[in-house]
Parts: sequence; C-alpha cells; structure tokens
Amino acid sequence: MSAAPRRMPGLISAALPPIVSAAGLLLAVIAPWMFGDVAPAWQAGGLALAMLVLVATAAAPEAYAAILFFAGAAILGVAPPDTVFSGFHSGAFWLVLSGLVFGAAARHAGLADRLARQAAGVFGTSYAALIAGMVAAGVLLAFLVPAAVGRVALLVPIALALAERAGYDAGHPGRTGLVMAAALGTFFPPFGILPANVPNMILTGAAETLYDHHFSYGGWLALHFPVLGIVKAVLLVVLLVRLFPAPPPREAGAMAPGVAADPRALGRLALILGATLALWATDWLHGLKPAWVGLSAAALILTPGLRLVPADFIRTGLPVGTLIFIAAMLSLGAVISAAGLGDAMGGVMIDLAGFEPGADALNVYKLGLISTVVGLLGSLHGTPAIMTPLAARLAEATGLSLDTVLMTQALGFSTALLPYQSPPVIVALGLSGIGQGPAARAMIALGLAAMLLLWPLDLVWWTVLGRI
Repeated sequence: MSAAPRRMPGLISAALPPIVSAAGLLLAVIAPWMFGDVAPAWQAGGLALAMLVLVATAAAPEAYAAILFFAGAAILGVAPPDTVFSGFHSGAFWLVLSGLVFGAAARHAGLADRLARQAAGVFGTSYAALIAGMVAAGVLLAFLVPAAVGRVALLVPIALALAERAGYDAGHPGRTGLVMAAALGTFFPPFGILPANVPNMILTGAAETLYDHHFSYGGWLALHFPVLGIVKAVLLVVLLVRLFPAPPPREAGAMAPGVAADPRALGRLALILGATLALWATDWLHGLKPAWVGLSAAALILTPGLRLVPADFIRTGLPVGTLIFIAAMLSLGAVISAAGLGDAMGGVMIDLAGFEPGADALNVYKLGLISTVVGLLGSLHGTPAIMTPLAARLAEATGLSLDTVLMTQALGFSTALLPYQSPPVIVALGLSGIGQGPAARAMIALGLAAMLLLWPLDLVWWTVLGRI
C-alpha cells in the first residue's frame, strides 16, 4: 500500500512534459476561434511551448519535436512557408552541417589526435591546465574563425582525443569537462568579439536595417570583451574544474597511443582546413559568406577519392536528427517575429519590468534579463530578431540611448542557460555523445554566475567607458 504514493511524484513528473506540450498544441489549434486577429501570436507561442518543453525535458527526441513544430506551423499557417522553413536556408544551418563534416574528417584522418598530442605536451601538467588550455584555444580561434559551429567542430574532436590520451574514457568526468571546455569556451567568451558568433551579426544587421546604426569592431571589443570575454573565460575554467572533477592526466610518456593516420590524407585535410581558416579570417577582403566557404570546404572533404571521411559517412554518420532540430531552432525566432508574438512579448515585458528613467544601471540589468528570457523562448539567434525592432520603444521607456539598449542584448544572448538554445552546443553534444544533462549543469552554473557576478562588473565597466 505504501509503494503507490512513492511512485506518484515520478509518474506526475514523467507525464507533465507531454501534458504541457499537448496543451501548447491545443492552444495553437483553437487560437483562431478564441483570439481573432492576434491568433497567430498565440499559435506561435503554443507551438514554441510544445517544442521547447519536449526538448528541454528530454521527453521526446529533438528531431521529433522539430518536425512537430514544422508540421504545426505549416498546417496552421502561423507564418508563410518560407518563414516556417527559413532555418534550412539560413547560413548558420549550413555552417552546422559543414562543422559536422569537419569534425568527422578531423577524427578519421588523425588530425585531432595529432593536435591533441601537441596540446598534451603544452598543457598536460594538470587537469585544470588542460581545461584552461582548451578554453584559451577556443577564445583565440574565435579571432580567426567567424563561426562558432566551425570552431566547435575543430576543437571537440581534439578534446576527445586529448581525453583518450589523458586516460579519461567515455563517461569519465574529465572527458565531459574537456568537451565542455572546447564547446563553451569557444562559444560564450567570444560573444565579446563582433563577428565571432551569429547572434552578434544578426543584431548588427538588424540595427543597420532598422535604425541605420553601425557597430565598429573595436568599439564592440572594448565594451564587451574585457568582462564577457576574458573574465568569463576564467570563470568558466573555475566552474568546469569544480563541476567535473578529474585526477591528473597520465604522464606524457604513458599517454595512450594515437590513431594510425594516412600522411597523405592528413596533408590534404590540413590544406583544406588551412585554406578555409584563411578565407574565414579575410572575409572582409573577398566578401564570401562564412557559410558558403564552409560548405565548399565540406564538399571537398566529402569527395570520395580524397578518403577524408568514412565511405558511408553521409548515409550512417551524418546526424540528420540534429540538423533538423537546429533548422527548427533557427526558424523559431523568425516565426515568433512574423506571427507578432515578439511585439506582444515586448509590450508585456515593458509593463512588467517597471523601467524607471534615470535608474540607468537598474534598467540595463532589467534589459539583460529580458533578453535572457527571450532567449529561453527560442534559440539565441531569435533574441536579436525579436528584441532589435523593440529597441526604440525600450529606449523611450528607459531613457537610455538607442546604442546602449541595443548593446544590452549581448548580456542576454551571451547567457544561454540550456543546450537547446545554442546550435554550437548541440553540435558539440552530437560529436561527443555527451547528453544534455552535463551541458545544462555547466550552462546554468555559468549563466547564474554571469548574472550575479559578471553583469554588475560589466555595468561598472560600461560606466567607466561612459556608455551608461
């Protein structure tokens, strides 16, 4: 008799995500009869709720949740088809695909293992040094590679190879820590570098289109990189060492042997990746979009005669489910904006925030929290798409300059709390086989620490620079 009550909480918690998702779908279906002209906004909200709850709670596979979103949005006519499926023709989607190909080639050709050997020689004295070295490599690479997915695809195989050499097998906390250092280290601190992450560039493009407002590389770097870049990187190292403790790595002489590599294949891959990095770093000169450079490089790598990936990689090694989910997350922001949900959310948030003209520091903090909440409702790419059209209204409500209001978005979209918000993190999980649980632990810890420690420090820095 006593066993049933103990099972009930588990049953309720297991049933809750599907129930909430079903409620979101029901809202999307009945909205036209309940809300009239504003029905598309409610429909978009219901579909977003259904998908995000399933993904965030792991109640259903990511691909299923994504297909459910696409089907619902298309059938209900929440937005035009080209908006519903806009994720598939986004440059970010093709960067993700290219990054997955790069990662497979780096492992198959032995490049990841060779670079791991070199990293072990430089940083292999302690586990903390390995974590710090991987984070530092990610930040430095961000100055050269303007695509977080490409950086993740290059660094995660190196992290995996380094973990093997250090004695951190599958499931070992040290392996998880190194992968998180590679993924989060090259994603979060580089938000302080203007072209390094897609949300930065979406904000830049939207600000130029809507307000004729331009951001300079140096101005962005000076404002954001000292705190959101350098200090955040240090904080990330400390958190990862605490969250995923591990013993010291093997001595250099006792490290596991590397994979046998074909020198010719290794040379071909190094040439392709070197040329790709050079084109990415000089996009200001030739004007080629990073996505199309990456896609061209992926096409070369997949050429059968070059033998840079396993022969059956496209059929069995390409994670199609991950790609579909990323396309859905990229589409979500566009659907929310087109359906009018973004404007509705903005009005509600302005009312709830209770902005006080003259309380500049408090208003900036509130704007950062609003951007963070918007990011939780969709991918980080959707945050600037939703928030930038509201910037003029927010500037009027807060008394802050338009430039400052726009810049506060960086506080929000650099503070992702869950893996589904970030395509590069999802790619890292797909490449490494690590589940969303450890990534969520690391991201929540880093996000909360950023809000409590880094945001106030950032406000002081902005004040010193005269931006508040």
